[in-house]
Amino acid sequence: MIGNRMRVLALSTALLAFAAPAFASPFDGSWKMVLTTTNGHCGIINIGVAVASGHISATSGRFVMHKIFLDGRISGSGATKINGVAGPRQAVGIGKFTKVKGSGNWHGTGPSGVCSGVWVADRA
Repeated sequence: MIGNRMRVLALSTALLAFAAPAFASPFDGSWKMVLTTTNGHCGIINIGVAVASGHISATSGRFVMHKIFLDGRISGSGATKINGVAGPRQAVGIGKFTKVKGSGNWHGTGPSGVCSGVWVADRA
């Protein structure tokens, strides 16, 4: 009898764990990000961003004819580190998000040199 109860409890717990939704962070949703170059010649770069369970990815954006890919995380405190790639170009950004905006610094390299600057993000 106790063995059956334990099996039912274990099975119920396993099903609840499987069915439980992923942790939703307060930063989840659609964002518009703008990177502004302050050193180098990369210009202004606009990127559509999605945040899901604290994971950052690009939904739109191009740089020198290449699609932009982002991979990053936002911690519970809002601190973030984001890696970006557009063709042979790579960049890293750090900063902080609140529930309504984000900002930070970035630096990158590519075939034509080094760029760096600041970024801001707002809810889309």
